[in-house]
Amino acid sequence: MNFLKKCTAALLAGIIALSCTACSSDTAWIMQKGELEMPAGVYLNNLIQSYYDASMKVEDSSKSVLSGTIEGQKAADWIKENALNQTKIDMAICSKFNDLGLEFTLEELSACHSQAESYYEKAGENMEKNGISQNSIELLYQLNYMKVKVFDAIYGEGGEKEIPESEIRDYYNNNYIKMAVQNFNLPAERTPEEDATDEEKEALKQMNETELSSVVSEADRLYLQGQIGRESGKEWNDILNQYKKNNQTGDTEYDMTTNNYRLLDTATTVLDEEVVTALKEAELGEMVKVRTDTMIAVGATTDINEDPTDFEYVRNTICHSLKEDEFEQYLLEVAQGDEFVVNEKAVSHYQPSKLKFN
Repeated sequence: MNFLKKCTAALLAGIIALSCTACSSDTAWIMQKGELEMPAGVYLNNLIQSYYDASMKVEDSSKSVLSGTIEGQKAADWIKENALNQTKIDMAICSKFNDLGLEFTLEELSACHSQAESYYEKAGENMEKNGISQNSIELLYQLNYMKVKVFDAIYGEGGEKEIPESEIRDYYNNNYIKMAVQNFNLPAERTPEEDATDEEKEALKQMNETELSSVVSEADRLYLQGQIGRESGKEWNDILNQYKKNNQTGDTEYDMTTNNYRLLDTATTVLDEEVVTALKEAELGEMVKVRTDTMIAVGATTDINEDPTDFEYVRNTICHSLKEDEFEQYLLEVAQGDEFVVNEKAVSHYQPSKLKFN
């Protein structure tokens, strides 16, 4: 019977009853709590994800992943431990979803079903090889919704661990900036062939210097335009829009009402640290130009509290930044309760060495 149809009524009532497609097998489930039963497919998917994570963490990348070590631990053991911990978190999410009386909407359930179908169309063959059904994939999408709902119920307004408004506001004021930045990517330097002549090497050197000079000059030009414009009372956003319009490609007319400013959490961003530091240290509206190994950034910041909707827009994101790690540890502790039973036979049966990859 279709998993979505079978569970819709229960999910909408705020009660999730997990099931597996082959309940006659004593390795078809991985964890139980009362009537809740987590299908092994969820654990298998976590094993696959942990394998990929391990491939980025092994200490000697010249060896196969399962032959390697991660912080002194055998990679195979790390993969199993990490996958089981994630499965415990998944089980705790389901349990708390029930305990808190939370519900899905029909739209959310339909979205999970559609996403699982789409994913299985692309990767179903490999999923089946690893014993992961489409029902398990659908459950994983549902878990994403459940996790957000449980987090909000616990840390949101009225929750048992409600985050004080002052803590959220302090994070916003201490870590966020609102910036409008134009990046200029530096060209990759070409290297000559081993058998290149001196003339060819010199020609290539000149080409590299010319391309680099062109990018640097363009960045300098915009920086100067920004400085002059700001000194004459123009808004940096308008200056940047004019620059983009003058340099656009294609036939579509550039929208001069575009707001180039965006909020950035400097505590979590992957933007170059040199750029972030310069923007944070600059006065509001002050033009900044920063060159890194890969780019030149030209931009400025504005007041993050000028528009009250900005704070509301990132409020929930801030809550997760503040408490996500604590939340996962909390869920892991919940799953250590005696009422949560791990199917050790299934854990022993499903080994990383048995995983199949395309």
